[in-house]
Amino acid sequence: MKQKWMRQAAIIATAIVCLLAGSAPAKAKDVTSSSSRQFERIAKLAGEWQVQGHASLKIVFEPTAGGNVIVERWMHGKRMHSLTIYHLDGASLIATHYCPQGNQPRLAATVSDDDEMRFTFLDATDLDPNESFQHDLSFKRNSDGTVARAEVYWGPDGARETSTLTLFLATQLQ
Repeated sequence: MKQKWMRQAAIIATAIVCLLAGSAPAKAKDVTSSSSRQFERIAKLAGEWQVQGHASLKIVFEPTAGGNVIVERWMHGKRMHSLTIYHLDGASLIATHYCPQGNQPRLAATVSDDDEMRFTFLDATDLDPNESFQHDLSFKRNSDGTVARAEVYWGPDGARETSTLTLFLATQLQ
């Protein structure tokens, strides 16, 4: 009788383990798929973009590292102003912004819809408590093909005003 009970308990335990093992990867895969889709949307920005109202400013998105990283370079004429790197980190899409102030905020993509992607503050390196830092970032694809790129910088006193730039594709990268 004791052996029968132990055998039934082992079968039930095995079934529970199999059920739990089968459901966890599906959820992780869904999250990873969502992040991968978001990364693909950033990758589709590959090209040189002009900025409405800022003739000397251009923003270039280009893939590197075998297409696993997207680099966003801000150029004032021939001088680089700042840099943001986009890459997957497990089930997350991360943006690391290399600011001219010398800090490096990392932002994580949040749930987005078909037209807009949002990133929010995760942490930062080399952040002085008295300087501002990028806290929020978003991209919205407009019906006319332009992209609205918005960011919010926070300072010692909290959130500051949102800055929005309208980007026009000048040259698409292959």
